Amino acid sequence: MAGAFPIPLFLAPMAEFTSPPMRVLCEACGAARTHTEMVNAEGVCRGAEKTLFLLETFGEEQNPWAHLYGADPTRLAEAARRVEATGRFKGIDLNAGCPVPRITGQGAGAALLTDLPRLGRILDAIVSAIRLPVTLKTRLGPHPAKPVWREVLSIARSSGVTAVTFHARYTSQGHAGAVHLGALGEIVAAAEGLPIHGNGSVTDRPSAEAMAATGVHGIQIARAALDNPGVFMFRRVDPCALAERHLALELRYRALAERFSRLSAEEAAVLTFRKHLFRYFKGMPGANAMRGNLMRLRTLADLHAAIATFRGHMV
Repeated sequence: MAGAFPIPLFLAPMAEFTSPPMRVLCEACGAARTHTEMVNAEGVCRGAEKTLFLLETFGEEQNPWAHLYGADPTRLAEAARRVEATGRFKGIDLNAGCPVPRITGQGAGAALLTDLPRLGRILDAIVSAIRLPVTLKTRLGPHPAKPVWREVLSIARSSGVTAVTFHARYTSQGHAGAVHLGALGEIVAAAEGLPIHGNGSVTDRPSAEAMAATGVHGIQIARAALDNPGVFMFRRVDPCALAERHLALELRYRALAERFSRLSAEEAAVLTFRKHLFRYFKGMPGANAMRGNLMRLRTLADLHAAIATFRGHMV
């Protein structure tokens, strides 16, 4: 399977990571679609500034989708209307798969797989409320003894969503353990024409090819993109150029939050970017030493100097 990959590759939504800077970088590396971080529908409805900040976009983004979570059909429909009214997004994606207790404790995320009638009401409400396409991101079921993907497929088809992404694990697995490609193949076979996208531990071309062999129509890549946005091209990009570009984008993004943040754009950009810096240079000479000194990087000049140090190692 040489050359261009035969199905589209998307950047999966990730809390605290898939902000505009990461989305721009991943699109530049070939991501056909990106998603915002998980956005609380209730916060959107209340007009909470920190929540609305998650819905900022950059003008150069080509195919950003808003990724919403919540448990109330009425509030999710209202949030979807407000998101559509911004004119920034190509579609709305509903989270019904996040296993984090902070989310499931609200009856949202993967908790919806234990309340399928509510999931159906939510999807019906969102699809009826907006003109944008609506998709669903979910899992195989709460645990291996209780797969519910057949029921989810039925709900999705009847509601009118345009595609469903299955993280090919159960809620009980979190983000670890086996990815059930066999179940993903069964889902595709049972989907009756509804496009199915796959997700789960795709980190390189061989793992993408294995998932594509199930018949899915697209693949979402998550954590592998954090270390290397070039994963969408199945190659590693220059980490120094990548870090400098990301830092500039992060500063631009954080400037949009100065109206409500107690931090300056520089302070916020530095605090946020430190978690990316080690990922980009992981495994290189000096990376472990830098990791131990991350908290000492307090200014843009500090970050530029750290990047320059690694550039010196590469020549």
